[in-house]
Amino acid sequence: MISVRNLAVLRAIIEDFIATNEPVASKSLVERHSFGVSSATIRNDMATLEEEGYLSAPHTSSGRIPTDKGYRVFVDQLIQAEAESVEIKKSFTELTKQFSKTLNQLTDLDERLETSAQLLAKATGEAAVIQYPNMNTVLVRSIEVVRVANNRALVLLITESERIQQHLVIFPADVSEELLRLFRTKFNAAASGKLIDDLPALLKPVLESFAPADKGSAQVFLEGLFLLIGSNRQDKIAFAGATNLVRHEDQFAGGLPSLLETLDQQKDLFAFLSNVESAKPKAIIGSENSVVELANSSLLLSSYQNQGDDLAKVAVVGPTRMNYSKNLAAVLALAHLLSNDSED
Repeated sequence: MISVRNLAVLRAIIEDFIATNEPVASKSLVERHSFGVSSATIRNDMATLEEEGYLSAPHTSSGRIPTDKGYRVFVDQLIQAEAESVEIKKSFTELTKQFSKTLNQLTDLDERLETSAQLLAKATGEAAVIQYPNMNTVLVRSIEVVRVANNRALVLLITESERIQQHLVIFPADVSEELLRLFRTKFNAAASGKLIDDLPALLKPVLESFAPADKGSAQVFLEGLFLLIGSNRQDKIAFAGATNLVRHEDQFAGGLPSLLETLDQQKDLFAFLSNVESAKPKAIIGSENSVVELANSSLLLSSYQNQGDDLAKVAVVGPTRMNYSKNLAAVLALAHLLSNDSED
């Protein structure tokens, strides 16, 4: 088990390395920090940390840099101290106010999550990933219809999570306002308050309740609804901050192109985030990542919730040499706001 002083030395080395991106030597370490011991003692501590795999030396006679194992100890300590950390609390409060000014103006889920990713990327200087919630388990608020032409109408599916989806339906013949109101009434009676995942089975029988002359138009209306229902089953993430990763290209050991491709394709990353079972903030560092394209990266993530149930993940992605303290505060602030949004 790592000793208290060795832990302090490791923390100091990591903080200096994050700040300078240069290997940390014992001389500079003693000059920057007050350990109350000699430089020889610090050199011995650094040697011990290296032997135990927490530090490595890029070159002979150079300073030391943290390994994935070293970052793991540092981040675990940071997350455990999160509730008491004055620095994290201050950043959390400031970022919550900053994010809420923009997000409180948005009601559409897609716009809210895309904007959230942009805000998080800007605040952290890393890439930001916001996982879409599992919309199949969200309740339907209502089905609405707006007539835009004699044979056309806009069908809207509105959920309790404030997501509003729309699809333009083109009917085989002209439809009256009265018939559209009937579509709305009957399909709403079957769908309102029900899970999106249950809608196909609930809506199909409604078709049989229409007069033969109206069934063709009702079928087209229902097909439009099915398209909206199907779009909720897509595994999606909102992503922003690719340019931030490019700025740190030298820190990804040549793996940045494959990382960007993975983020762009989304599927593997969505599945990866879905398999992270943790209600608490969590860091996944370097070689700990099961997705090989993330092996030179760190993910710092937290869940956002709905009525106490985990919905999805908020994460920053960047090099293992990231500002974990600042990024943790930003992730927590955004997860807090999205959780509050889902409860409104």
